[in-house]
Amino acid sequence: MTKYNLLLIICCLFFSCEDYLDEVPKSEKTIVGTSLLDAQESVNGIYAYLRAPYNRTGYAKMVYSILEVSTGALKPAVGTQDTDMEDAYALIYSSSNANASGFWNTYYGGIEAANIAIASIPNITDPELTPEKANALLGEAYFLRAYYYYQLVQIFGEIPLNITPSSSFEDGLLPKSSVQEVYETVIVPDLLIAEDAGMPNTSSSGRVTTGAVKSLLAKVYLSMAGAPLNQTDKYALARDKANEVISAEWYNLFQSDGSTTWFNKLNNPAYDNIEENIFMVQYNSEAVGSSITSYFTPIGGEAISPLTLHFGGMEPEEDYISSYDANDLRAQNQGFFFNEMDGVTFNNSVYKYFYEEYRLGNGLSGKNVPLLRYADVLLTYAEAQNEAATADASAYKALNAIRSRAGLADVSGLSKEDFREEVWKQRFWEFPAEAGINWFDQRRTGMVFNGSDFGSLVGSTLPNGKTLSEDHVYFPIPQNEVVLNPNLGD
Repeated sequence: MTKYNLLLIICCLFFSCEDYLDEVPKSEKTIVGTSLLDAQESVNGIYAYLRAPYNRTGYAKMVYSILEVSTGALKPAVGTQDTDMEDAYALIYSSSNANASGFWNTYYGGIEAANIAIASIPNITDPELTPEKANALLGEAYFLRAYYYYQLVQIFGEIPLNITPSSSFEDGLLPKSSVQEVYETVIVPDLLIAEDAGMPNTSSSGRVTTGAVKSLLAKVYLSMAGAPLNQTDKYALARDKANEVISAEWYNLFQSDGSTTWFNKLNNPAYDNIEENIFMVQYNSEAVGSSITSYFTPIGGEAISPLTLHFGGMEPEEDYISSYDANDLRAQNQGFFFNEMDGVTFNNSVYKYFYEEYRLGNGLSGKNVPLLRYADVLLTYAEAQNEAATADASAYKALNAIRSRAGLADVSGLSKEDFREEVWKQRFWEFPAEAGINWFDQRRTGMVFNGSDFGSLVGSTLPNGKTLSEDHVYFPIPQNEVVLNPNLGD
């Protein structure tokens, strides 16, 4: 926890930052209160910290880009003026990278907000805050704290661990905790508490649900089974938790139908928080606008909309597009990417967040950003089942659901190694430009797909010719944090 973040949180204890909205939690108000409303606002404030990595700042700067451009899938578009993304693309993992600092500051802010809510809600005696309501609100807080720690430990490795509200600047001088301690002290226990908190199984509100908790817990177990912990017993736990989500039939993959393609469901706000979208960063075009759609508007494609300024954001590497099967719909125009619309051609660009109402409208977007999709649950199950035992019929069903939707034939009869690598390839092709999933996958597996086969992450070469080393497994803790807290130094 940083001293600056602590000061911000202390200020927010006394000054409300924004008002509460039911559909889109947007407040950063962090309070110790006495009423049901205080409890609700305290939890709502935790959600707000999900947004910063996906908000465009400056000209075309976006925090999460540093994860996407280090995987071989995406590259910086020309003219974004985001030197921190360009450094990450060149594999310059600097402690002065402002985007990395953005992750650190934002997520520790969310953790402090969660700590305050978790500590204060049990002490509220308002009779309107029934035990059921209190438990559900606490479940949301525990989930969000676990999510923030899960992101931080994957990005930075050993990090300071704090699960109580900060009360003095000395609380900003914590030592680093091991990766294992972070998982076992807070991430897994918090999710297990949230799982039993009595939240709804699903919801279109955008709030945390039991389905989201189980989905994230399956991913956490899969991460623990890989590097650096290599706790292979967690494969069975990942499989079982993912199977709970699948067997419940709460979610389904988007499919193309007579009215639209599944890609145009994935990118359209009308389909946010339903079906495949389990948990998302919440926006709407009126209260809290989304900037991820404008961030990815294609350079050279200004003629396809009334919008005069296109930013490009990140664009797919040619080698990455070429790695897809020729029949894979995801790599075709207006799949996950596009380079032509209405007869206008332009730089190949990310299509996942671009939708018709936006391009024909006033330039305001309400597109949410997916953090957990059902496709991820299916592939988590397939991989974990193969590793925990063998690839049985249920594992092939999960894998082939992803392949079939992408226009590919089913696979069968694969060896354990071939099945593993097929799952990894589908993950690499399914999740570009989504919450750093490919970057996290490469770190937990220690492997990178080069278009034909897999090789070790360390020593692999990106399409730009840069070679990954041990120094690129994590980002360094921001230098300004080390200055404030020398315990964070190497």
